[in-house]
Amino acid sequence: MKVLFLLFIILLLEINCKLPFFNLQPRNKRLSQEPNITYVYGHLNPDTDSICSALVLADYLNRTGSTNLVIPCRLGELNKETKFALKMFNVTEPKLITDPSEADEVILVDHNEPAQSLNFKNAKIVGLIDHHAISGFYTKDPINIITKPLGSTCTILYQLYKSNGIEITHEIAGLIISAIISDTLLLRSAITTIEDNYTIGNLSEKYDIQFMNYGRELLSAGSDVSDLTEEQIINLDSKAYEVNGYKIQIAFLNSVDVDSLLKERKSKLLEEINKFTEKNKKQLFALVIVDIFQFDSTVLAGGEYINAVEKAFNVTLVENQAFLKGITSRKKEVYPKLAGIFYSLPEYDNDEDNENISINIRTNWILIYLMMFLFI
Repeated sequence: MKVLFLLFIILLLEINCKLPFFNLQPRNKRLSQEPNITYVYGHLNPDTDSICSALVLADYLNRTGSTNLVIPCRLGELNKETKFALKMFNVTEPKLITDPSEADEVILVDHNEPAQSLNFKNAKIVGLIDHHAISGFYTKDPINIITKPLGSTCTILYQLYKSNGIEITHEIAGLIISAIISDTLLLRSAITTIEDNYTIGNLSEKYDIQFMNYGRELLSAGSDVSDLTEEQIINLDSKAYEVNGYKIQIAFLNSVDVDSLLKERKSKLLEEINKFTEKNKKQLFALVIVDIFQFDSTVLAGGEYINAVEKAFNVTLVENQAFLKGITSRKKEVYPKLAGIFYSLPEYDNDEDNENISINIRTNWILIYLMMFLFI
């Protein structure tokens, strides 16, 4: 009897392996598969708000029941300021990626300008959370978009946590505070809003974070460029824009001693700026060096349209340098003023692109004539 029972069990197992009908697998295949992947990332040459926003949003989505596995990512190396913040709050840096198509979906934070990101054509973008103006951004399908004119993307994310009743951990609070301090220069930049002040005040009180002292340490850590080359400096916090056909690059650098920096490194910085504009076919490169204690700036300009800086800020460039009184914000002050100048100019005609098109046309006709000759 026992032998018959054993043979019956073996027969069932054999049938189960060969016939799918008897296979005891979940009817929904997704239940037995790995979850879909969502990448969250900010712009190229990431700053503190860009990195912290990716980390904070990934935490929020993973804790609010996302069916996908949400992974925070970065599109470049961390600067010293961001490293200081992550070390202070014991947070692991996001994953470095170069291809957004590796993920099933992508959510953008802290940027929407195509020139500041990986190729949008390779990414299935399903969401955007940003505090910048929408510029050249479009998608094939409708997506979730949250944009607000606040000092930091992380301020928007704080509001998401609060409106949905999600508890903020000490680590996430530290990241949000760090991002706001960075983007608003410790709440003193022109982009600072009531919401930014409220967010920092609320979180610092709840989690006993002395944000004024911490903020000075954070900004000072980011201003140390003594071990960086001039090429690294101009790419440290650099954003690309295309305005009316003109290609411009605006880089920002915080400093505690602007005069010493310029005295020691100005000539080499201008040399690298000129190399960059020539290599990348930019019409203007503006390096804005912000005095984080005096809250003024000095600009170094390169490219064939440096007079746009003079017109935008009503200054005179002396050896490609000018002082910008009270200017500290790229988003609210520098970019809008420069963009206004370029929009007032005739649309830029890229002769090189036209020449390439002409060459391609001539090449195609030569091939056609050759084919006709061979077959006739």
